[in-house]
Amino acid sequence: MRLNSRAAAVAAAAAAIVLSGTAVASATIGDSAAARTVVQQSSAKAAPRPCTIDDVSFYFGGYTANLSRRSFDLTLLAHDGVVCTLKDTPLITVKGTADEERPIPVSVNGRGGTLVLRPDSPLHTTAIYNIPDAVEHTLKVGSMALAMPDHTSRSTYFYAPGVSEVYQAGVSFTSWTTGLGLGQGEEAY
Repeated sequence: MRLNSRAAAVAAAAAAIVLSGTAVASATIGDSAAARTVVQQSSAKAAPRPCTIDDVSFYFGGYTANLSRRSFDLTLLAHDGVVCTLKDTPLITVKGTADEERPIPVSVNGRGGTLVLRPDSPLHTTAIYNIPDAVEHTLKVGSMALAMPDHTSRSTYFYAPGVSEVYQAGVSFTSWTTGLGLGQGEEAY
C-alpha cells in the first residue's frame, strides 16, 4: 500500500510538471496574445514617473555679463537610480524683494515635449535678462522657485544671494535641453 501511494505521488508530480511545461510553452510560443500581454506589462512598468523636487539636484554656473545683458545656466541632475520625466518647458517663477511692488515678468521657451531625466543625462536651461538703464526701469529680484510636474517646488536665490536688479522686461528661460550645461556648484539646502 505504501509503495502504491509513493508511486501515485511521483506520477502526480510528473503529470503536474508536464502540464505546467505545456502551459508555459503554449502561452509563450503558441499564444501571441499572451506574449503581448507579458511585453505590455513589462513596458508599462518601465515608463518613468514624473519628477519630484526630491529627485533632483540643481546647479548654477556659466554666468556671463556684458554691458547690458546677463545670463546664467541652471542644470538639473537626477539623483542616483532615479529616472523621471518633466516637460521641456522649465517650471520656474521669479519673485521680487519685499519692497518690490511689481511682479517680475518671466517668459519660458519650450517645444511642448516631455524629457526624461537620468543621472547620466542632465538637463539645463539658461536664464537671460538685461540690466536696467534707469531707476524707473528697474525691478529687484530676490529669489526664484523651481517646480516639478507633481507640483512640488523649491525656492532659492536668483543665481547669487542678495538682490539682483533686472530690466523691467523681466527674465527669459530657454527650454530644457539635454547636456551638461555650465553648472559649476551644487545648490545647498
